[in-house]
Amino acid sequence: MNKSLITLIVSGLLAANAQAAGQDNTWYAGAKLGWSNFYGADHNDAIKDAADISKEDDDDLGAGAFVGYQVNQNVGFELGYDWLGKYRYEVTDKLDPTMKDKDDVSAQMAQLTMKLGFPVADSLDLYGRLGGGYAWTDSRELDHDRGAVFVGALGAEYAIDRNWAARFEYQYTTPLGDMDLDQTGVELDNGLLAVGMLYRFGQEAPLPAVVPPPPPMPQPVEHTFSLSSDVLFDFNKATLKPEASQALDTLYSQIEAARPTDGMATVMGYTDRLGSDSYNQQLSEQRARTVADYLVGKGLPADKVQVQGMGESNPVTGDSCASGSKRELIVCLAPDRRVEVKVEGVSEMAQ
Repeated sequence: MNKSLITLIVSGLLAANAQAAGQDNTWYAGAKLGWSNFYGADHNDAIKDAADISKEDDDDLGAGAFVGYQVNQNVGFELGYDWLGKYRYEVTDKLDPTMKDKDDVSAQMAQLTMKLGFPVADSLDLYGRLGGGYAWTDSRELDHDRGAVFVGALGAEYAIDRNWAARFEYQYTTPLGDMDLDQTGVELDNGLLAVGMLYRFGQEAPLPAVVPPPPPMPQPVEHTFSLSSDVLFDFNKATLKPEASQALDTLYSQIEAARPTDGMATVMGYTDRLGSDSYNQQLSEQRARTVADYLVGKGLPADKVQVQGMGESNPVTGDSCASGSKRELIVCLAPDRRVEVKVEGVSEMAQ
């Protein structure tokens, strides 16, 4: 086999990426071509006593075809036919050396083997085949001969793509023919060094890899809870009423249910417009602090709670309480007197 062909084969074996053995429970078929060599040839004693035998040519072209069933990645079975070529020799009569004749013995066989594969890469298998066959030899001068033979092979198989694969193997067969006087009178071993191609049927395309979607980006969230100061405090006071605990416990439960990751709670106190700005600012801070301390006592982390006094800013009544007695204004401005808790943070996943 010339070097350029060997280089081409080796280069091809390094160029693809598929499973060399094919998929489980699938069929394949192929053919091979190579160099057939007969060696260890021997003739029966009767022929050797009558003539001198000299080898002329023990090399020939060999070829074969096969079908196989791939059970799994490691085990398969093959049924094949091989043409092993011809062994040529010359016979010289010992009594009359001028009497010479040439003959040849052709050999062919059908074989059944088990194939054992050993993956060495995604697309490359080393394998061995063991089994037997039925061979027949034909000679121009002698009778035909038929019989059972042993077959063994070692090789490498490379997947070019999902369906096609290339082979390089050495196959040994012995014996071919026998030395009985009534038959061909020649027995020979054979070695077949061949390259081959095979096609695999029913190969399914691999399922595309499932790429999980990227995790959703955290989303900022904000919740605001509001309580009337009149529920929590007496008018113009910053001390909690006895009944305020029920409202604050409910508020705490709402905050806990809504609290996002790394959440911060800001407690903001508001007053109405009655009184001076400075007094209302101070009262709103005191009320916010009182509510914040209660919530921290219930379980909110102190370092996650801020306090802000908003004074009489951001009234919700607007211009609806323009006139009236002081008592009437106190009642009308009640919605302005409130405590709000704003909870901010990020959600663990987008909704």
